[in-house]
Amino acid sequence: MLPESAEPSGPIGMNCMTQTRRPTTTSAQDSEFRVSPQRVVPLTSAQSHLEQTLLQFQLNLAGLQEQLDLELGAESPKRLVLQEALDEDRSKLHVCRKGLQRLLKGVPQSDGSVKVRLNTLLAKLPASEIQKASATDYVLGSIQEESSEDQVAALCSRIHRLGQSFAHLHQQVGQVVEVQQVRQLNAQLQKQADALAVREQELQAKVRKQEDFRKKLEAKRAELKEIRARLEVEAERGRTNQREEREQLQQLKATLQQQQQAMLQQSFDAFQTAQQEILARQQQLLKKLEQDQQRLEQEKAWVKSLLRNLLDQHDRIHSVQSDLRGAEQSHLLERESALHEERGWLKLEQSKLRRSLSDPDEPDLSHLLH
Repeated sequence: MLPESAEPSGPIGMNCMTQTRRPTTTSAQDSEFRVSPQRVVPLTSAQSHLEQTLLQFQLNLAGLQEQLDLELGAESPKRLVLQEALDEDRSKLHVCRKGLQRLLKGVPQSDGSVKVRLNTLLAKLPASEIQKASATDYVLGSIQEESSEDQVAALCSRIHRLGQSFAHLHQQVGQVVEVQQVRQLNAQLQKQADALAVREQELQAKVRKQEDFRKKLEAKRAELKEIRARLEVEAERGRTNQREEREQLQQLKATLQQQQQAMLQQSFDAFQTAQQEILARQQQLLKKLEQDQQRLEQEKAWVKSLLRNLLDQHDRIHSVQSDLRGAEQSHLLERESALHEERGWLKLEQSKLRRSLSDPDEPDLSHLLH
């Protein structure tokens, strides 16, 4: 808004009383442009400000063109529409620059006597440059017919609308680029999710292999238990046989004693023969008993060695399984946490984008974001 001013104390000439006839429009942008007939600025200051404004527009359009070239493909429909709007603004900028040159052609500026009416575009000048209009001021563009338009105000209004059009286009390009970046991020996240799914399938396959190995190990354990049970039965049977043989030996000894007592009554030769047979039989029994004992001890040692090896192997397998499972689960949790954070950030960005798109002052090219 322009600063309010009091009415001048004296009469003001027609060159200061002439109002600028603005184009008929219902646009909210045009309604923001105002002209103050009570305030003027030197033409030199106005010219410098307008030239700097047009130069800034040119730089901004160049930056916007570079952004389009970098972010959007040449065949993109959105790129074509935005490029058309950008070319249109560039053409308008050229028209405004030519209009400024025509307006200033042949106008003396060195003495600072030529003034222009203050308007919305020139209100950004320092306060020291803004002056009250007087009857003696020569206001550029005011010596026109009653129904004609103030050329300076018309040019400033055109530049003002061009600036608003550029801001509108810049916002649209930013939104399109943001949507493009969000889509690229979505593609990257989907790729990561696919890789994570493949990794999860590989982990599940490893888990199934480990489960099969565990089942095989359990089967081996059951088989070993069965072997151990059979060995214990055999050992018990050997101990039983040993007891029976000992009992038989004791019985035989008792029988021998009885026979010896009985054979004392027989001849010495018969007694000696019988005694030798008994001794041979006894030696055979003792030898067999020793062999059975040695075989039993060997079987016990073999069983203990086998059980010890199996227990060592089970401990090593269990340690390897625990390390592998811990490493894989830790890696999976880290990937899931990273994916969850990226998805949360994406949802936040999409929410911001939706809020910006739901603004009632949404530009005409907002349909390009869908």
